Amino acid sequence: MRKYMALPIAGMLALTIAAPALAGASVTNTSGGGETIYGVWSSEGTMGYVFLGEETGHGGFGEIYLESGEWVACEPSVENAAGNTKSSPQDTGPADEFRGFVGTRTYGRAFDLTISLSRRLETGSATGLVELVTETVNECEGIFGEPTSQIAPLDVDLIGVGSLASFRGSGHYKMPSEFNGHENYRGTERAATGSVVVGDAIDTTLDFGSMSRVTWTQHTNGG
Repeated sequence: MRKYMALPIAGMLALTIAAPALAGASVTNTSGGGETIYGVWSSEGTMGYVFLGEETGHGGFGEIYLESGEWVACEPSVENAAGNTKSSPQDTGPADEFRGFVGTRTYGRAFDLTISLSRRLETGSATGLVELVTETVNECEGIFGEPTSQIAPLDVDLIGVGSLASFRGSGHYKMPSEFNGHENYRGTERAATGSVVVGDAIDTTLDFGSMSRVTWTQHTNGG
C-alpha cells in the first residue's frame, strides 16, 4: 500500500498505518521515502490541478485534471438533442435552482514519471507521459460526448517560495499477543510557483503549488 498521501501544504504529506496480514517472517523492518509535486490553477471558466509522486517500491504515479466551461442554471426538465425530455442531474425539487456543467473535461494518469527536487526544495521538476481523455459535457441536457484520448508528454517546472517547513510523526498499531507495529516519518515541504505543460492540451501557470519529500521507517512483530 502507499505509505503517504498528498494534501495542499501545511501538513500536506502524512503517513497512513495499516496492520498487514503477515504470512512470512514474524519480524520485519522496512524503510523508504518519496517526493510529491502538487499544483492548482484557475481562470475565467477554467480550473485544474496536478498531483505527481514517486515512492520507494512503487515508482511514479500521478493524475491531472482540467475543466473548461461554465456551471449554468438548468430548467427543471429539458429536451435533449434526441428529443427526449429529461430532468436535470441536479433536479432535487420544484423550488430548487438547477445547475449543471457545460463544457469540456480533460483528465488522465501519468506514467513513465521522473520527479527531481533539489535538497532544500528550491526547485523541482517532473517529466513523463500522460494518457489524456477529453469529454464534452452538457449536464443540463444529460449529454456526455464520446471521449477522445491521446498520449501526451508532461513537463512540470517549479520554483520554491517562502520558508522550508518540516514535519514528523509516528504511529502505532497493536493487537495483544498477535501483532505489534510502529512507524516513524519525517519530511520537508515548501510552497511553489511554476508551470504545467501537457502536450498541446494544457499550458498553464500555477496559482498555487507545493513540493514535498518524506522518509519513513516501519517495524512489525507478529504473525
